[in-house]
Amino acid sequence: MIRLNKPVQLLEWGEGTTTLNQIWTPIGEGKILSAKQKDGATTIVVEVSGFFQKKNTTDDTIKLAQVGEAMTPRSDAWGEVALGKLKDVKANGGKSQVSIAIDYAAKIGKAR
Repeated sequence: MIRLNKPVQLLEWGEGTTTLNQIWTPIGEGKILSAKQKDGATTIVVEVSGFFQKKNTTDDTIKLAQVGEAMTPRSDAWGEVALGKLKDVKANGGKSQVSIAIDYAAKIGKAR
């Protein structure tokens, strides 16, 4: 479940040559500004401080992770909550608004 009031971390798939040296690396951390669902697809806008730039330009996949959503609930570990495609990046006064399109229905809530 994607929690709207928890911080979110964005990760990208690395540029390695094999799956042994190609890992998910953090590229930003921020908060969710909006989450809209339409026809089973979800679009999430995340506000990240600073300039947002992907290092791996060949793959536009973005993984979203949140604290306490890992395999052990209520832990301090980051756990994956969604996997989507980078849709748009807008710079806004020292911050970036990153739009991510999730092609499947995602459960979204405000509960802690």
